[in-house]
Amino acid sequence: MPDPTIIITEIGGNCPVQAEGTIDGKPFYFRARGALWSLGVGGEPCGEPEWECVEPYGVWPDAGWITEDQARGFIAQAARQWKEKNDVTR
Repeated sequence: MPDPTIIITEIGGNCPVQAEGTIDGKPFYFRARGALWSLGVGGEPCGEPEWECVEPYGVWPDAGWITEDQARGFIAQAARQWKEKNDVTR
């Protein structure tokens, strides 16, 4: 079941795959390119997030070709980590 606290307002692209929206009302920015994906939450999520998750994915340029469904899964995974770190319960 999708997390209702994650609102994705934009998602798509290739090399990089990008998404924007909010998690618990805080802005987020997701990016997958090369061999990494990342999610920044809060602050200026694209450049100076309050919190950031960076994970490896395959080898160059695999991450830039993930599907939107994969991106949604990575966003949900990182959002769970952010919520655990910040003791956010829903």
